[in-house]
Amino acid sequence: MKKLLWLFSLLSLNLVLANPLIFVSEPAKDVSVTYQAEQFRLAVLLPVVHPVAPIDWFLPKDNTKILKGLISVESNFFVHAVSEKGAMGLTQLMPATAKELGVLNAFNVLSSIDGANRYLNQLLTRFESIQLALAAYYEGPGRVARQGPSIEGFTYAQKVLARSQQLEDKTVFFRDVTYFEPYVELGKNVSGGLNVYFSVLGAGYVVGGFEVSSSVSHQVLFYPAITHDFSLIVGEKNLKMVGGFLYRKIPDFGLQVLFGEHSFDASGIVRVWKFYVTAGFSNEGLRVGMILK
Repeated sequence: MKKLLWLFSLLSLNLVLANPLIFVSEPAKDVSVTYQAEQFRLAVLLPVVHPVAPIDWFLPKDNTKILKGLISVESNFFVHAVSEKGAMGLTQLMPATAKELGVLNAFNVLSSIDGANRYLNQLLTRFESIQLALAAYYEGPGRVARQGPSIEGFTYAQKVLARSQQLEDKTVFFRDVTYFEPYVELGKNVSGGLNVYFSVLGAGYVVGGFEVSSSVSHQVLFYPAITHDFSLIVGEKNLKMVGGFLYRKIPDFGLQVLFGEHSFDASGIVRVWKFYVTAGFSNEGLRVGMILK
């Protein structure tokens, strides 16, 4: 039954335009307003956080118990967690650490866990102590090697070990989020629609929706994530093929370019304090707007 529901979701999703920053940190309800060619667009972004699969299915044979506790402490099993310092994914890898480990996409469930496991093994080899290794994971191996673990690092290690013990025999599902975006456009014509966004284990995204005005339009877009910053785009719009790319610097900036037969659309988004400013250009002209967090 679950497989049938998953297949139905894949076949039924379509989209008008993807928001480059929807999969960032703990999700919250957002409201967006956009103005284009004497037409206003009002939308509400509604996140639904849901379980995906048992984390045990993805854990390696070594460090299974420790990694389970580490993921619990780091991200509370949320695939798209982002810290204030920029750590990403289930195991909260910093960009520099992810690069050193060869992890191109820190939101990819498999890559995130594999990178953290290899990093933890390196730290265990270096410090020969699980507590020191965990403290080094938290505050950096250079700091621990020079001065020993700080109180915060030691507390973190104790917390991970305690959580590992608590969760050892428990089935815990990691979590992801699906966004629903109902919207209405007011101007010379009145139209409305629904967009849906969801990720596939953080390795890619499917974005889709439909719009009803004088006619019904739709499109389906797939975003295979090459890195956590860059994704390709391939899909269809009213049964015509479209393609492009998405570049984002989480959580501050995003740029998307989408093109097809006789169509072009470029859009950008920038964080300004506690809200986002958006702008774009397409065959229909310029548009500007904002997303209120």
